[in-house]
Amino acid sequence: MSFFKPAKPIYLKGLASHLPKREVENEELVAWMGAEIRKSWIERRTGIRSRRWAAPEESCSDLAIATATASFKRLGENSRKQIRQLVLGTVSGDFISPPTSPLLQHRLGLSDCGAFDLGAACAGFVTGLHVGGALVQGTGVDHLLIASEIRSKFISKMDFNTAVLFGDGAASGILSTDSGDADFALLGTHLAADGSLFDLISIPAGGSRAPFRPETPAADVYLKMGDGAAVFLKAVHAMTELPRRLLEDLGIRAEDLAWIVPHQANLLLLKELEKRIPEATGKVIETVSYTGNTSGASVGIALEALLRKPELKSGDRVLLASAGGGGLAACAVLQRL
Repeated sequence: MSFFKPAKPIYLKGLASHLPKREVENEELVAWMGAEIRKSWIERRTGIRSRRWAAPEESCSDLAIATATASFKRLGENSRKQIRQLVLGTVSGDFISPPTSPLLQHRLGLSDCGAFDLGAACAGFVTGLHVGGALVQGTGVDHLLIASEIRSKFISKMDFNTAVLFGDGAASGILSTDSGDADFALLGTHLAADGSLFDLISIPAGGSRAPFRPETPAADVYLKMGDGAAVFLKAVHAMTELPRRLLEDLGIRAEDLAWIVPHQANLLLLKELEKRIPEATGKVIETVSYTGNTSGASVGIALEALLRKPELKSGDRVLLASAGGGGLAACAVLQRL
């Protein structure tokens, strides 16, 4: 495990999110799959009524540009000039190689700025807070964090387990030592991994182990979920035990949390978290019903939804919890300013 508690205040500001225009409701999804199931069955099974899918011409960087632009708009154009590092959380970049972050740096006009991709799957946004926060503490300069995922282009209509779950979206924010216009203070983060689970959710082809070849099976270029029940149980375990460890390390009681923003895998997962963490009852933010599972962007999108809630008050402590592909998990505690 990797615990990070800022030695000096670090803030998250300019929080924003972006969803593609195309809304795919369950009825359209069933027709696309040619499946003999009722649309209501999908909602009962997953809690998802609709999800957003990127247009054929849209890529990961396009969604990232949209959310980053919204972040700069919230803070003013001068905030763009202060960025010295870009951190992009994604496992669905524009290309296998090169990484997408340098393209973003160029398209966003970020001069005198470094960039790197961070591949943490469903834990992308929260892992970005951990890594970006530590870098801000060490350098003292502003970091732009973006989590952007397009999952719809990697699902097969032949695979019901993945086709009903995934959507596309992006979220962003600026990590800074300057509290001006900040949305939240970063109190601490924790990372963990269980590599024995690395292939429970995967795209088998395209890497150095199995490069694309003419003879590559068509099914291997799509997202696969090997054991849905195992994925569910491991995610629940990671998203309850790692936060408990983080709260203990920070000296914060679970009952002192005002809100919980979990990875939006499906509604059943969110309900199970409320069962496992009694203090979470009535505090869990839910967006999966209209976004689907947006992988590494989901926590950022849900956090931005919380930011727009009038019930959110200054001083509220917010737990972020995520887990997913590769057996990765990440959690963080923020405090509303």
